[in-house]
Amino acid sequence: MGKPPREFLEYSSSELIEMLSEQQGMTFKVKKIDGQFIHTFCSGRLLSKIGLTPQEVTGKRLGDFYPAELAAYKESFYRDAWQGKEGIIYESEFHGVFYLVSLQPMRRLGGVVELIASCVDISELKTREQELRETKELLESLYESSVDGICIMDVGGKVIRINHAFEKIYGWPESELIGRQAPMIPAHLENRFDEICKHLHTQKAIHFETVRPRKDGKTIHVFLTLSPIKDENDAIIALTGITRDISERKKSEDFYRKADKLNAVGQLAAGLAHEIRNPLTSLRGFLQIMQSGRVNKKEYFDIMLSEIDRINSIVNEFLVIAKPVRTKFQKQDLVQILHSVITLLEAQAALNNIEIRTKVEDGFPLVECSEMEIKQVFVNILKNAIEAMPCGGVIRIHARVQEGSVMIRIADEGVGISESEFPRLGEPFFTTKEKGTGLGLMMCYKIIGDHKGGININSVVNEGTTIDVILPA
Repeated sequence: MGKPPREFLEYSSSELIEMLSEQQGMTFKVKKIDGQFIHTFCSGRLLSKIGLTPQEVTGKRLGDFYPAELAAYKESFYRDAWQGKEGIIYESEFHGVFYLVSLQPMRRLGGVVELIASCVDISELKTREQELRETKELLESLYESSVDGICIMDVGGKVIRINHAFEKIYGWPESELIGRQAPMIPAHLENRFDEICKHLHTQKAIHFETVRPRKDGKTIHVFLTLSPIKDENDAIIALTGITRDISERKKSEDFYRKADKLNAVGQLAAGLAHEIRNPLTSLRGFLQIMQSGRVNKKEYFDIMLSEIDRINSIVNEFLVIAKPVRTKFQKQDLVQILHSVITLLEAQAALNNIEIRTKVEDGFPLVECSEMEIKQVFVNILKNAIEAMPCGGVIRIHARVQEGSVMIRIADEGVGISESEFPRLGEPFFTTKEKGTGLGLMMCYKIIGDHKGGININSVVNEGTTIDVILPA
């Protein structure tokens, strides 16, 4: 048999009140009595979170348990709802707890007789909103205060937004660039944004150096980084282009390069004087013999011509090293470049009782490089090797092909480099030589780096140093 109707209603009412008291939020009811909004019911766990009990709320006005300002704020919504306004939603906060209130008028016989409110705890949501707001403010601050130019583009390379540093670097105000192609993108990439986006799906960023025009027509050296902006589905929706002006750095590098070349040329001059003096002495001797009329042999003419050709070859190589030329990458015979440098330094090596032995593997390919810069690298490395062997010995040069690259290994039998000095190799003005400048090895690293290659150095004190110059084939 079922329960009697009255008992069933009492049971259901008790269950409902218990359910409301266990809810995570809060429910309350309000009636207007003698012109005052009085709470007739209040229950839910949120009530205890804000530091109140049902007894402190039920039968009370807002001002009885809330500060006056907060009570007035909430009562304005009660008035609107009592006048029949539907769907009133507002936020409130008490004792550090944020909650969202949905207030609904209850009608009977055409008039509002009661208000029912449902409240949800949104403290965690507000905390996240605050964190997001602070993060956004921080990012905005970094964006605007960055010394690097930042440009946000759509996936077609059209400008969406730029920061102040970008305006300063390129000279265009934001108003002139919005919707236009970003000026830092080189012409050969302007129509390849589909490829760029595909590449950025697997790579975090693309980095490269280039020369770009400013609004005033001047050109600047810049280092560019292109990064993707993705949505929650990992789809690229925009791109970020970060520009760093490296014009001053390029000027410094050019200065160091010229300083190192002058240093190398000055040191080569002494060796060349000895190298040229030897054939000149031979020529003078043969001319004196011929002048005496005692001999007139044809082989003397061949020797004299050979010595003159050697002088001419040495002077030509010296001029190639000394004269300024624009960096130009072309397919070059690396072995021939190496032999021309050896020709320059043979005299200095001989003065120090040093023999230079060269081994070249078959099938050595032509390499895309700047002849003048690669000669500068070989001159620096060989000079260092000679100067590291005051007691003489052998310098071994091995040119071989590796997978996708070529390697020139130059090994000496000199004094070597200590472990404590290794970390500073390549620093400007750091040197282990009494009269060195430290620019030579630094420029070797820079030049080979510009050629997309690398330099590896291994050394043992009092046994020698091995330097591997690796270039892409």
